[in-house]
Amino acid sequence: MNFKLFACVLITAFLGAQVSADLVNPTIPDWRGEAGTAYYGGDSFTDSFNGPNFNDSGIPFGAMLFNFAPGAMITSTGNIYGQTDPLDLHFYGYGPIEQAVLNIASGGTEMDYESVSLYVSDGESGQMFSFDSFATNSYVEIPGFGANVTTLYSWDLSSYEGVITEWAFFVSGTGPHNVLDAASIDIMFAAVPAPGALCLLGFAGMTHRRRR
Repeated sequence: MNFKLFACVLITAFLGAQVSADLVNPTIPDWRGEAGTAYYGGDSFTDSFNGPNFNDSGIPFGAMLFNFAPGAMITSTGNIYGQTDPLDLHFYGYGPIEQAVLNIASGGTEMDYESVSLYVSDGESGQMFSFDSFATNSYVEIPGFGANVTTLYSWDLSSYEGVITEWAFFVSGTGPHNVLDAASIDIMFAAVPAPGALCLLGFAGMTHRRRR
């Protein structure tokens, strides 16, 4: 059996071995649906590399997902499958985050759970945050082919003093044959000071600098 045929057989066997890895027992914050919150969900993707995948539930076009790892493909069920490299997933969106909840359903080779992070920015500079809490909500081993896993990550940025206008979540796999099946993002937005309050804050900052 030549290498190309062997690789094709291996990929077919891998994809056939997968059971449904949709979000299983996802964590849904009790504030979902309230004023000042947003929900974005996706379980069928269209672009495997370097192109935007828009969420297919929640606020239309509210978030974008990119995979920047080469060698990926879209499966017949709409999953992103990293054939030759671990997935390098970036989720992008806008708004002043105060709390965030990310659920990820993966299959095959497992994700690098410890590396999941959130980056927030004012459009010019920002800060990276590790998750505040983590949970494995479902774990089903597939002998010889890894596992179907649903994981939960959450962040509380209520004490962050910087301005947030945009955000990004970063998730990566640990090796080839790594699959993203579904994801959901819940955001609670921080209150934005009224224009008058912003002017006062600016004036106070100027006064403080002059005194120094």
